[in-house]
Amino acid sequence: MAKSKEEVSSVRKLFAIVFSLLPLLALTQATPQTPSVVAVVNGEEITKPELDQLTNIPGIVFSLYQQYPRFAQVLLTTEEGKALLKAYEREVLEGMIKWRLLVQEARARGLTVPEEELEAKVDATIQGILQRNQLTEDRLAEILKAQRGQTLEEFRAQIRREIEERMLIDLLKDSVTAGVSVAKEEIEAYYEEHRDSFTDEEGNIKPLDEVGGEILTALVNQKKDAYWKEFVEKLRQEAEIEIYL
Repeated sequence: MAKSKEEVSSVRKLFAIVFSLLPLLALTQATPQTPSVVAVVNGEEITKPELDQLTNIPGIVFSLYQQYPRFAQVLLTTEEGKALLKAYEREVLEGMIKWRLLVQEARARGLTVPEEELEAKVDATIQGILQRNQLTEDRLAEILKAQRGQTLEEFRAQIRREIEERMLIDLLKDSVTAGVSVAKEEIEAYYEEHRDSFTDEEGNIKPLDEVGGEILTALVNQKKDAYWKEFVEKLRQEAEIEIYL
């Protein structure tokens, strides 16, 4: 059903509100010399445009408005709503800070990504975008220029950087958790405590030697996840971080 003139007008007014409030949502305390910087992580800046790209507040609000217009209005025009958006921005920023810390640590340890593997992943990602959206490279280039003011080469470089950083973090996690091990006694204790979880189709409890490998994998993964979480938190605590949001 086509929208009425009143509905279209309301949408336009909402977007006017969104974009007029975006500067207020940042509530930045950045110095005049660095107005677009929202955080500095061990000397490396995170900018407001980088944060905005991940938060996508206008897109989120517009999606909400289409189904819940009153909620969207409250979100944008009340102190409580603005506080919620602020908390969301801060949560996304915290994730960006930890990401930067992990990439920095990986590089500091001299970890590198195999060039051929990286290029293969970038090519696969680009091809996936083209196939899912039924686009040619020329059409994708036109869309990028129109919507982002970005060339296809710049888009590819962005994807390459993101994939490389993700791979570096994976390498770092493997390196950090490589020494995690599980003792035989731990496997036996887990089995005794969860015997009822290891049954066959007839309801009989499987013997330890049949499920020991499964238990070992589960316990190793649990320990690695816990160790990694502690590592990330320690990295965060020891870093030099300034936040202007």
